[in-house]
Amino acid sequence: MAIKKVCVIGSGTMGNGITQVVAQAGYETTMVDVKQEFVDRGMDAIKASLGKFVERGKVSQADMDKAMANISTSIDLKQAAKDADYVIEAIFERVDVKLPVYQQLEEICPKHAILASNTSGIPISLLASATKRPDKVIGMHFFSPVPVMKALEVVKSLLTSDETLKVSLDFGKAIGKEAVVVKDSPAFVSNRIITLVLNEGAKMLEEDLASMEDIDKIIKLSFNWPMGPFELNDLVGIDVAVDLLEGIYQQTGWERYKPARLLKRMVEIGYLGRKNGKGFYTLFGTKK
Repeated sequence: MAIKKVCVIGSGTMGNGITQVVAQAGYETTMVDVKQEFVDRGMDAIKASLGKFVERGKVSQADMDKAMANISTSIDLKQAAKDADYVIEAIFERVDVKLPVYQQLEEICPKHAILASNTSGIPISLLASATKRPDKVIGMHFFSPVPVMKALEVVKSLLTSDETLKVSLDFGKAIGKEAVVVKDSPAFVSNRIITLVLNEGAKMLEEDLASMEDIDKIIKLSFNWPMGPFELNDLVGIDVAVDLLEGIYQQTGWERYKPARLLKRMVEIGYLGRKNGKGFYTLFGTKK
């Protein structure tokens, strides 16, 4: 199947990043969200990202202009997805939000269209259950920041066809990603590991084992990571981390994934990380 038109649902950090790389690869791309202010903000983020690549000499101005020309925006899902060959859903990491979207896509999209989710933990088979094309539903889990990170987890459910997998792997390669195929299991591979790091960091802080900065420091120096657990929590979004942990815990009952009290409390008081300017480093940091 040839992919010509791509629809990306969601214009937040992941949605606009996915839109950017797909458009840079030459695909006609529509980014859709529920409000005009959201898509406008997403477009501003794409322009800023591409602008930085131009400044660093990694992308030419002509290539930036071509990528921007490949992007259109909409606040009408029916209009945006009606002729899409490939749809990538990148909305809130909640089943009750995602399932109605897949029900709509089943009615809107052409029969040949593949429906992909950027979910980082929700079962693909569950999302597929909302459609009449479970063989054409697949996970395409990108990593933030999408224009920089090469990794792509391609999640094949029990019902995903080999053809859908092949098309998705070819598409991933075309947009410059290196794919790893994983089974449809709780949090897949990457988030099975990283959520434990985020959770354990919070537990260490609860125990006053060391300062937040020192925990981040020792993790970075020990493993040569660019970020420690608290810097990463702030980047990913503390609410996202809690949702991921809760999802794995509910699916498996594994106690190690039960969200730390501190993480849940921070979400309750509105400290979500960089997305709203209030996170670990604004609450506990010594460098205000």
